[in-house]
Amino acid sequence: MDHQTLLDELDELLRDTFSLWEPGWVTFNWRAYTYDHTRRVTGLATTLCRQEGGDVQVTELAALLHDITKPYDGEYVVDAEGKRVVDERGYWHNEVRRPPRSNAVTRLYDELGLAGTLHNESGAIMAEHLLRNRGVDAELCARVARTIRDHLRPSKDAPVESGCLYDADTIDANIGLPAFIRNIYIHLHYHDQRKATEAPTIETLLRERPLDYLQPYICENLPTWNEGKRRDFIPRLQTEAGRHLAQARVDRLAETFAWLGQELNSYAEQADHTGIDVVLHYMSHNDEPSISDETRYLCEQWLNGETSQSTHAFVQAIRREIKGEI
Repeated sequence: MDHQTLLDELDELLRDTFSLWEPGWVTFNWRAYTYDHTRRVTGLATTLCRQEGGDVQVTELAALLHDITKPYDGEYVVDAEGKRVVDERGYWHNEVRRPPRSNAVTRLYDELGLAGTLHNESGAIMAEHLLRNRGVDAELCARVARTIRDHLRPSKDAPVESGCLYDADTIDANIGLPAFIRNIYIHLHYHDQRKATEAPTIETLLRERPLDYLQPYICENLPTWNEGKRRDFIPRLQTEAGRHLAQARVDRLAETFAWLGQELNSYAEQADHTGIDVVLHYMSHNDEPSISDETRYLCEQWLNGETSQSTHAFVQAIRREIKGEI
C-alpha cells in the first residue's frame, strides 16, 4: 500500500471512529472538534518536520493517529475537594467514556485492555497495531508509536519527529486563529453556566445586544488570553520552527484583535461582511461546530465583492492556518 493510500484509509477509519460517540461537550472539547484538530495538527506537524529536517512520513502518520483514543477521555477525575486528580507525572486523570456503537478500533481497544490508559499510551499501542495490520514495516511502526507516546511531553532525548508533533499539538489548541475560534466556542459554552442568575443568556445577548458581549470579549479578554499564550506556551515548544511559527501567530492575533476592536467602534454603521460579522458567524454556528466547515463556507460562499480587503485577508489567514501554514 502506498503512503497516500494508507493515509486515506486511516483518515476514513479515524473519522468513522470519532463519529461513534454521541455529540456534545467533554472537558474543553466537543465531538466535531477532535477530527478537525487532528487534521490541522497533521498539516502543521508535517510543515514543522520539513523545516526541521525530520522524517515526514513518521510525523504525518503519528499526527494523524495521535488522538485516535482521545474520545475515550471523559470528564476529569476530581478529588473530595473538587480538584483534578493528577498522577506522579502531572497528567490529569479522566473518566473512561465509552461509545454507544463500535467498529474495528473500539473492538481492538477492548481486546488490548487499554481502558484507563492515558491516550498517548493507548494511542501509541493502537497505532502500532493498525499500521502492522496494513503491512507497514515494523521499524516505521515503532517510530510512529514512539512519536505518539511522546506527544504529551517529549523527553529531552526525544527524536525531532516527537518535538514536531508536540509543538503542532500545542500550537493548534492554544496559539493562532484556529485556537481563537476554539476559544470562541469555549467562552460561549461556559457563559451561561457562569453568569449571574438574572443576567441574560448568551443567545439573548448575541441576538439583542451583541456589542455588550463583544466589547469586553474582544478588547479585554482576548488580548490577555493571547499574551498569556505568548508567555506560557511558546517557551515550552521543542523546535526552532515551532517557536518561530508560534511567535508569528501570536503577533498576527495581536494585530487581529486590535483591528477587530477598531471595527467595533463603527460596527452599527458598517455594512455587512466585516471582521465582526466573521466572528459573529462562528458564534452563531455553535451546535457541534466544525471550524473547518464554517471556514470553508466563509471562503467559498460568504466572501464577495462587498467584502473589505482586511476582512478578506482575515478569512484567508484562518484558512491558511487550518492547513498548517504560518
